[in-house]
Amino acid sequence: MKRTLIRLSLLLLAGSMACWVAYRLIGVHVDADGILREAFPLIPIGYFLGLGGVGAGIAGLLWRKPARGR
Repeated sequence: MKRTLIRLSLLLLAGSMACWVAYRLIGVHVDADGILREAFPLIPIGYFLGLGGVGAGIAGLLWRKPARGR
């Protein structure tokens, strides 16, 4: 289970980085009509994926197997 959480953490963090890179590559510009054009949904998606990745990583590092009866 610990490996699964660590892999999930890495996957979520990679998704978060992909969102931030895509946001930077798409860029922000203002049209001639004065309308702001940006890929705004990538910002909260990147934050949520990053937060989930950090949470899964912490859970994976702190995960302990139950003690077996002696």
